[in-house]
Amino acid sequence: MQLKKTGSALLRIILCVLILAGGFIGMKKMKQMKKPPQKVERKEPALPVEVVRVQAEKAPVIISGYGEIISRADVTLPAEVAGRITFAHKDLQPGAIIKKGEILYKINEQDFRLNLETAQARLKSLTRDLELARKEYQRVSNLYKKKKVGTQSSVEKGEQSVNAINSQIIQVQQSIAQAKLQLGRCLIQAPFTGRITELHAEQDEYVTPGKDLLTLTDDSDLEIRVSLDSRDAVDWLRFKPRKQEDNSWFGLPEETGCTVTWTENESIRATGSLDRVVRFDPRTRSLTVAIRLRPDASSTFPLVQGMFCRVDIEGRSLDRVFLLPRSAVSFEQAVYVVEKDRLHTRKVEVARIEGGIAFITNGLEQGEQVIITRLENPLENSLVTVLDADQQAEKQTEKQAEKNEAVE
Repeated sequence: MQLKKTGSALLRIILCVLILAGGFIGMKKMKQMKKPPQKVERKEPALPVEVVRVQAEKAPVIISGYGEIISRADVTLPAEVAGRITFAHKDLQPGAIIKKGEILYKINEQDFRLNLETAQARLKSLTRDLELARKEYQRVSNLYKKKKVGTQSSVEKGEQSVNAINSQIIQVQQSIAQAKLQLGRCLIQAPFTGRITELHAEQDEYVTPGKDLLTLTDDSDLEIRVSLDSRDAVDWLRFKPRKQEDNSWFGLPEETGCTVTWTENESIRATGSLDRVVRFDPRTRSLTVAIRLRPDASSTFPLVQGMFCRVDIEGRSLDRVFLLPRSAVSFEQAVYVVEKDRLHTRKVEVARIEGGIAFITNGLEQGEQVIITRLENPLENSLVTVLDADQQAEKQTEKQAEKNEAVE
């Protein structure tokens, strides 16, 4: 019985050893069957960027400002005599074009004509009286001097009579001149070809001296007064060299080309030239200049008085300057350049920012590739891939589509 129990225990031990040995051998074979993982080389991600190859050039600085167009010939015609308006031009209405010399109004002239006729008749009478008085003075004077007939007193009275009549004639002549002047003022004519902008009097209305009749504006002689930052004006506007005897308060500007654009529709524009400096405002540190507009016969919709416009004035030029989009320059005055497919930060000197363009005068070399893609704090020496022309065009199209969607 004891032998039977011993044999059973031994059998169990042998079975356990066999199971363990089989498991060990199986694991070893499975390990030999397992293939090691392939080694994959980890690639550094590259930033896709758009670039421009910069070229130094001579670029004019454009100074921009805003102002309202005004006419250099904007005249309000008043009545200069009192009376009733007996005639008014048939086209007297705001917006009508009146040619130079056309009669606008006639004021009743009967009283002034009667005064003229009365004064002229009085002049004729006094002229006859003067002739008689001179003859009488000559006769009395000759009798006294040659024949000692009469007295010195009678001679003096004759002379006084001639002088008195002369004085009356002078007064009457002045009355005639005044009457003619008033008659001329009864006729109101257009001093130049222009457009009626305001109408204040109608036919049969009674007017008094100083009463406004109408306002006439010459749309062919226009200017726009633009307020500029005084530092921009001094730095970039072109002024004529001062002469020793020149006492101009600010200096005479050169005749500089300008472009005037209506803010309501940028397709409507005209050309002009810088004419003069109007004033300096010490409170706002601004300089107001006047721009003369040139008539543009090719324009289907001309600029006229009252339009609010943007003026772009061509200033002095910068030599050997690099032009980049404003977005390519960081707030720290730096740009990103591509060297051997790597991104590098480059400090630059920005002379001016004009609209969306930055004028770089220092920090770049001819032909360098500058990244124009907007990047947010990129890592220095990052790997980049430069998009080709087609890819850049596609990216620009996507950006424009995004902008359009944002606007909608």
